[in-house]
Amino acid sequence: MKEQLRKPFFILLLLFSISSWAQEKEVSGTVVDENQIPLPGVNVRVKNLNVGTVTDFDGNFRLSTPDNSDAILVFSSVGFQTQEINTGDKVTFDVSMAVDRESLDEVVVTSFGIEREKKALGYAVQEISSEEVLEGNQQNVVSGLQGKVSGVTIGNSGGAPGSSSVILIRGGTSITGDNQPLFVVDGIPIDNSTGSSLTVASVNRAADLNPEDIESISVLKGPAAAALYGIQAAEGAVIITTKKGKAGSSTISYSGSFSVDEVLGTPNVQQQYGQGTQILSTGGFSYETESPFSWGPEVSSGTQTYDHIDDFYQTAITQNHNVSYSGGTEKGTMYLSIGDLSQDGVIDATSYDKTSFKINTSSQVNDKLTIGASANYIVSEIASTKQGNASGSSYSSLLSYPVNIDIRDYYNEDGSQRMFYNDQRFDNPYWSAENSPNDNKVNRLLGIVNVSYDFLNNFNISYKIGTDYFREFSKRIIGTGSLIENRDEGYISQYERENRRTTSNLIISYDKDITEDFSIDALVGNMVEDLKVHTVYTYGDGFQAPGIYSIGNVSQENQSITEIVRRRRAVGVFGEVKFGWKDALFLNFTGRNDWSSTLPKEDRSFFYPSIGTSAVLTDLLSQGGNDITSDNGLSFLKLRATWAQVGKDAPIGALESFLGTNINSLASSAYTYNGVDIGNPELEPEFTNSYEIGFDSRFFQNRVGLDMSFYYSKSENQILEDIRVPPSAGTFYATLNGGSIENKGIEALLTARIFPRENDFQWDMTYNLGINQSDVIDLPGQLDEVYLSDSWTFGNTAAGAAILGGSLFGLRGYKAVRNDAGELIIGADGLPELETVIFDDVNRLPDWTLGITNTFSYKKFNFTFLLDLVQGQEAYNATKSAFSYYGLAEETLGRSTDGTRVVEGVTANGSPNTVEVTDQQYFQQYWSQNAENFIEDASYARLRYVTLSYDLPTDFLAKLKIVSAQLSVTGRNLFTITDYSGVDPEVNTYGAGIQGAGSMGIDNLGTPNTRGFDVGLRFKF
Repeated sequence: MKEQLRKPFFILLLLFSISSWAQEKEVSGTVVDENQIPLPGVNVRVKNLNVGTVTDFDGNFRLSTPDNSDAILVFSSVGFQTQEINTGDKVTFDVSMAVDRESLDEVVVTSFGIEREKKALGYAVQEISSEEVLEGNQQNVVSGLQGKVSGVTIGNSGGAPGSSSVILIRGGTSITGDNQPLFVVDGIPIDNSTGSSLTVASVNRAADLNPEDIESISVLKGPAAAALYGIQAAEGAVIITTKKGKAGSSTISYSGSFSVDEVLGTPNVQQQYGQGTQILSTGGFSYETESPFSWGPEVSSGTQTYDHIDDFYQTAITQNHNVSYSGGTEKGTMYLSIGDLSQDGVIDATSYDKTSFKINTSSQVNDKLTIGASANYIVSEIASTKQGNASGSSYSSLLSYPVNIDIRDYYNEDGSQRMFYNDQRFDNPYWSAENSPNDNKVNRLLGIVNVSYDFLNNFNISYKIGTDYFREFSKRIIGTGSLIENRDEGYISQYERENRRTTSNLIISYDKDITEDFSIDALVGNMVEDLKVHTVYTYGDGFQAPGIYSIGNVSQENQSITEIVRRRRAVGVFGEVKFGWKDALFLNFTGRNDWSSTLPKEDRSFFYPSIGTSAVLTDLLSQGGNDITSDNGLSFLKLRATWAQVGKDAPIGALESFLGTNINSLASSAYTYNGVDIGNPELEPEFTNSYEIGFDSRFFQNRVGLDMSFYYSKSENQILEDIRVPPSAGTFYATLNGGSIENKGIEALLTARIFPRENDFQWDMTYNLGINQSDVIDLPGQLDEVYLSDSWTFGNTAAGAAILGGSLFGLRGYKAVRNDAGELIIGADGLPELETVIFDDVNRLPDWTLGITNTFSYKKFNFTFLLDLVQGQEAYNATKSAFSYYGLAEETLGRSTDGTRVVEGVTANGSPNTVEVTDQQYFQQYWSQNAENFIEDASYARLRYVTLSYDLPTDFLAKLKIVSAQLSVTGRNLFTITDYSGVDPEVNTYGAGIQGAGSMGIDNLGTPNTRGFDVGLRFKF
């Protein structure tokens, strides 16, 4: 009986126990990202149990968990930090997942917008997120990369609105050609050219892009990374991915900023001596007061003096507003944006206005077919003043007004321009700002259509066609009433340019895991690019009706018109094969063949390959049973190596000689060779061979990372444009092959996250180091230097040059002649003799750069700053040379009592010099002309920006139905530490408009850079 009762009892006890353990509760919730956007597809599971689910399209989840307080929910998703939450007694959860930066870095965008695992790449790629691009509130996308990418040098061309920025990756490979990288937007190359900036500041076309529309930027460094792009990417590539709509939610975002800017400073102007020219004759020393120079007598006590340079610049205001919409469903997404930038210049009547409209759509027709389209329409307009050596340059006009002359008194009673001395032949800069406008307007369309289709399980075919079309209209005026010689009735110079670049890409790709350990990725493709540039230049001398600045207001006999059509077509076929073993060892081959219409038929086709490998040692050793990783040591280690070759074609029209009509009064009206620009039908492509090795390592659970690259490249058989040749050749200039450039350097990216992510206080650091040397190791014939005349400085005292045996970014100019004893050789006029020399020890590119970014965050506060160190570069201070010439430099204060001096030195026969000259002659004809006096160390350390932001509380925002909001304050260029005597060591007066050796490090009467403060607001709802 007891046995019979015991059995049912144990059964009941067992059932009770099972029911007790099986008691469950149902939990639910929503998972969102940092911007409160729902996240579909997030894995939600109960820790240590085989229980889980995934979030739905709206980020919602629901599952059953054990009914006890020890149950832990684990939330995980690719690209986000895994979270663990103790359920306790709660049944509803709202989870916000933070982005895992280390995880996201594992996938980067490469050639043609293709995403690749970073560990599989054999070359260096650095990706910049949208947040990093926007830091510092730079309006030019190129400037937004400054100090953030190792091995990349960026030079701003001053503080004029819309001025260009130059970007160089690993130095330069071309002596006279373009040294800037290819820019690619959503897989389609775009134009980043810059118009000639010798007369006015010109913008680089990448600045047309709205930074707010950018999702990420990948910088492909050098030929190895950009081998598939061919002739366009010998200098590397900047791959820009724009924002797209996100499925699952609809959000409207706004960002706006209000900025105040002023120039960094102005040169010191001596206030002791006033208007006048020094005269030394047989009758003695005297002054001529009718003069634009400041070589007159001392300003009498009580006379008002002016600092014309400092007074000329004003405080500038900028407003920037952006509104965007993002939304979609599983079948299609859409992104729309409108951006408006309105920037006043630090010079009156200058401005930069840009309005952009963007739409990006994608539609999933079925499981295999996806189609998409995007369009970006931009309207920009720049109003500027003339700069540098240009006739009517604002800066040179300012120098022509002595300190005792009131420059603002520039109108006579009859409304004509006032002259402050007889025979004045330049305009007052304030009068020019009112009466001689310089305007440039561009309407641009970037359009892309793409189709992608998956077939046969592992194959995909994609086709993309895009156009980059813009129409540019530029007008430069000298107003009626000008004092410039032969321009009193006014002058107009304008051009209208139509630029169309159409690119077609067809790619077939294959992705297959052949075995459990072995995988293969392959693609073949075709690229066709067609470029047409149609430009009409119009000039007119003398307006018939004053104040109407139109070519129609110029008589027909005083008009001239030039029309130029430039065309280029390039066709390429390319392929890539990547082998992977155990997802840890990779071998990659690429090959491309191009045909270019700018080369002779027999040399039009050329092929170039690349080979690269990478090995994730930590994974390989771990799979072999030798795990070398630890939480307190090494987390990840990858080695990589790549060799690549890339070619470059000739400039448009370099094969044919330039023909013209009516060369002289005796010429016929037929087309005739002009005797200057001769074509070369025997041109060959130039090639660059590049070698690179590197490693990527991470430590302490990925909290510290070090990525280093060591590279070497040699560019041979250079295509040199407009090279001066002996007159016996029958011409003065020629385009020919010859010359080699060698680049070698080191890049390092160090990242550190000081505290674990769980801490309320966070401190992240990033160090970007670049060391580069660009040397000219060979030039054709007897050439020992190649210079570009467009880079001539004030007084033609110096110019940027590529120096044989020296730097690609060297200098040539005047230097004093000395004997073996080091004594100055004095000419018969009593002044030291000058000779043209090359300065083979001058390098206008930095020896090394270091960008240090620090980000501190505590709860809802964030503080970020960028310190930019640029060391080992020289600059040529032609602005200081001009100040000396006009008698305004502080160096000219040491004048003789009687205004004369005898320069210490010897004549040609070795006897001491005894010829007397004036101080003015000494400074104008010798001191200001001697380039040695103005070559300076331009190394600097600059606090590029500081930003403090605050995320408004979500509880408060919920009442306003706002998802997120942030307030920010930014200071830009707050301080600079440098020994450079000019206003700003970061100088590049002519900007990106000069190719080859360029104008990096040349300070030549340009608008100084600015410092400013911004107040910003952004929110989403």
